[in-house]
Amino acid sequence: MKQLDIASMILNDILDNHTPFPEALRKVFQASIELRPLRGDVAGLIGCELRHDILFTRLLKDKEGLDEKDKRIVSLALANDYYFRHFGIEEVSNAVKGRIGEEKFDMVSSLFVEKDPKADLIPADVERSSLTYLSLRYNVPEWALKIFQHFGYSNTYKTAKKFARPFVTSLRLEDEELYDAYKQNPDFEETKVPYIFSYKGKTPLRKLSDYKNGKIFEERSGVKFLIDAYKVPDPCEVFLYTGMQKSGFEKELIQSYGNSIGLNIGTKDIDSKVEVTKFIKEKGLSNVNFFDAKDPLSMEASISKQQDLVICCPDSTNFDSVATSPDFFLHFDKDSMDAIFLDEATALEGCSKYVEVGGKLIYVIFTLSKKEGKMTVANFLRNHSDFALLKEEQRFPFDELGCTFYYAVMEKREEETSIPTPLSTLNNPDLTKNPSISFGK
Repeated sequence: MKQLDIASMILNDILDNHTPFPEALRKVFQASIELRPLRGDVAGLIGCELRHDILFTRLLKDKEGLDEKDKRIVSLALANDYYFRHFGIEEVSNAVKGRIGEEKFDMVSSLFVEKDPKADLIPADVERSSLTYLSLRYNVPEWALKIFQHFGYSNTYKTAKKFARPFVTSLRLEDEELYDAYKQNPDFEETKVPYIFSYKGKTPLRKLSDYKNGKIFEERSGVKFLIDAYKVPDPCEVFLYTGMQKSGFEKELIQSYGNSIGLNIGTKDIDSKVEVTKFIKEKGLSNVNFFDAKDPLSMEASISKQQDLVICCPDSTNFDSVATSPDFFLHFDKDSMDAIFLDEATALEGCSKYVEVGGKLIYVIFTLSKKEGKMTVANFLRNHSDFALLKEEQRFPFDELGCTFYYAVMEKREEETSIPTPLSTLNNPDLTKNPSISFGK
């Protein structure tokens, strides 16, 4: 069974070499033209395994005679039998038996049986109201669920459930004259955010002519929602700071404002944002100052004056990407979280220096974490009496915008005499000592 062999090879690359799922697929199928007809089945097997990796690990944890590579082959086979269902159980069972041997297969043969699609596959000894159950059912590690649980069990449950469902891509119309045509197209569904459509079609995006020609592009609906809600008029000026992660803010800011006002866009690594540079050139804009901002505390050379609107969107734990990346948690480095928290606080501090009195500062992160959202902003405001909080909100993946993000809107007031805050205190270590708060670590 060639599909199982290829899937096993790619899964090993993902798990052993930390290769992202799309890249691991691309490496194999771009190099071997003759294998390309098998791509759909192979991607389906691996995707289903990754989407249920925590459950398969639990089901196989007591099978001491199986080594790690054996378990991966069995997991891929179970992914087919329980979820993918493209191959018959007998065919898959024989394929597994031929690869791990009959003796080892006997240890797992009881798992290779017909299952009702609605059957609960989680062991009966797992308490149904526990985080362990949610973890096994929706493939979210318990440490992450503990972070989500700060928003209540109901929101945690609905978030985990939404992350496990097929992701619906949202697209921004670059050519707004196409609105009527897309509204009548059954493959597209209008959202509550103007010019943002959900894509329900079967054809891969990369094959759509409008997508290839740049007339539509992928964008979180939450990005346009925020930019529309806090748009400023001419002759105002806007500054946007982004990290290396793809937020979509750069292109939406350019699309929304065009050449109407001055736009300053600083990003942590300009080389990672080639599509933004291309977008600016295609539109022939001369009002966009797009610059490298590796240190958000040192951007004075690139920003000539105070700004009427500053949007700070630093890199975060980025849990909004769970739905689009079945291997998200396999590659997530928990040990990097403290550094992420400090970088977020540093970015907010750096961006705040460029807000005009009466202007607004928006802090936004695409994740679900009170430490990164509410607590980071509270700590910032505690040290900045010249800023007032106007609004803050956590959006969840199951609400109408369909994406996970936190944002806070602050206004710059007349500056009061204050003592500058040392950078070493930005992360406020006292918050992490609160025994009533845990961060899933």
